[in-house]
This record gives sequence, C-alpha cells and structure tokens, in this order.
Amino acid sequence: MSFEFMTLLIYTPRGDSANAQKSRRLAGACKNGEFPFALKIADKIEELNAGNYFDNSVLVPIPRSTPLVAGAVYPAKTLAEGLLKYGFGNSLQSILKRTQPINKSSNNFTAETRNTVQTHLDSMKVRPLLITEPTIVLIDDILTLGRTAMASAMKLQDVYPDKEIKIFCPFRTRGWEDKNLLVSLESGYMNLSNDGNGVRLPD
Repeated sequence: MSFEFMTLLIYTPRGDSANAQKSRRLAGACKNGEFPFALKIADKIEELNAGNYFDNSVLVPIPRSTPLVAGAVYPAKTLAEGLLKYGFGNSLQSILKRTQPINKSSNNFTAETRNTVQTHLDSMKVRPLLITEPTIVLIDDILTLGRTAMASAMKLQDVYPDKEIKIFCPFRTRGWEDKNLLVSLESGYMNLSNDGNGVRLPD
C-alpha cells in the first residue's frame, strides 16, 4: 500500500545549528496550534509554487494521540484552516477520530517503542460524509516514521476507495543529521512495510 506525501521543513530535534534550533521553535508553535504559524506555512507553499498539491481536495486533519475534548488544541486542524485561508483545498472535514488513547510519539525515542501502524488502525475510526472532491489530503504536523499518516490513509481508503489519498505535514524529522537546513520541499511515496507494522520512506 502506497500514498503520496509532501513536507516543507526539516525538523532536527537534536541538532545545534541555527536552523536546527529554529526548527524546534517553529515545531513548538505548530504543536501549540498557533494560527500565525499555519499562515506562514501556507505563504511558503505559495512562494514555492507548490499549491497544486491541494487542487480539488478536501483537507482532513489527522487526530492527536487521545480522543479530542472540547477546547483542546488541535494542531492539524489549525494547519488545515491556514491552508484553506490561502485557497489550498476546497473544504475541511474532521471525519477521522481517535477512539481510544495511545502513547504519544514524542514520549518514545526509538522505532521499536513507537506505536505500530496496527496500533493506530485499532484506535481510529472514520465518520463517513459525502465527499465530492476526487482527492483527500490528510494534514498532520510532523512526519517522522510515517505510521500515523499511513494508518490514517488506510482508514480513509477503506471508506473512500475511489479517492486519491495524500498526506501533507509541514515538518519531516531528520533526527540524526544536522545539515543546518530548514526549508526543504520534499515529496514522495510512503509504503507499508511487509509485516504491516511499519512504513518505508524515501531518504
């Protein structure tokens, strides 16, 4: 199983360069659901002429690690709202829900201890709505191992088999290398691993 993805910035959680440090500050703004950050992301997409990635699409935010409660920060939804403000995507539909809490990815530092694709699949459900657009773009904050995004895409593909499912995250994690690089528009395809628990991402 394979899905297209696009990222915009390099997130370097352990680097010491100026851009690595800036990536952590920006990731914090993103995680805090700050709308000005979402608008800056949309503005950068426009500057790089990458807006066609969202043509004829509905934006679907990926849920957090716990079921959403009233008033909680929802970074992926804030990002989607910023993209819509710039005309990227036709609409926003929060149709993907977390049904039970799972371990936060940020609390686990190795691939072995992070949630598997199956764990994500077992803890999410889709609230089906009529979608007329041919494309669904899943929105999340940081792409690291790709397991959350993969499970989310698989869930939607089951309900909307005739739709193209894509993923956008402003950040892609580059944990072990610090090239003092921040802006790096990257795209490719993520593939489900043979055992169904992980994801293969291009370098």
